[in-house]
Amino acid sequence: MEFSLQESISYWIKKIYQETGQLYNQRLAKYGLTTAQVSVLALLWNFGDGLTQKELHEKLRIRPASLTNVLDMLVAGGWVVRKQDEEDARVKRIYLTDSGKAQESVCAGILAEIERHVQQHLAPEEKAIMLMWLKKIERSFRKEG
Repeated sequence: MEFSLQESISYWIKKIYQETGQLYNQRLAKYGLTTAQVSVLALLWNFGDGLTQKELHEKLRIRPASLTNVLDMLVAGGWVVRKQDEEDARVKRIYLTDSGKAQESVCAGILAEIERHVQQHLAPEEKAIMLMWLKKIERSFRKEG
């Protein structure tokens, strides 16, 4: 059996990921943010302030060094601060600043705009089926991992 990119699900997932990533980065650039930074901010917006670097690393599934770089940029941009945990001095917790909190509505608007673009040619039933399939594929990675 020959391998065909045109028939490869992973190829199309990666291609869509790259295209949407470019759109996100283009829209976010005028606010001085990247998709990697917004991924961290989104976790703080959704799960609340005070997550540890370890918790962020586990939820994002990126290398600790990569997360440190993203956090350094967010701190330098004034969107988050690192604070020492009150119970364990070795643990750093990440908190949104007022500027970081203010970016939530801007980023939500950008995400909604791109999501509309992604879904524009899908019927509601097609969207539901696609989400079901994508979630099924993602779950299979967690089971194998």
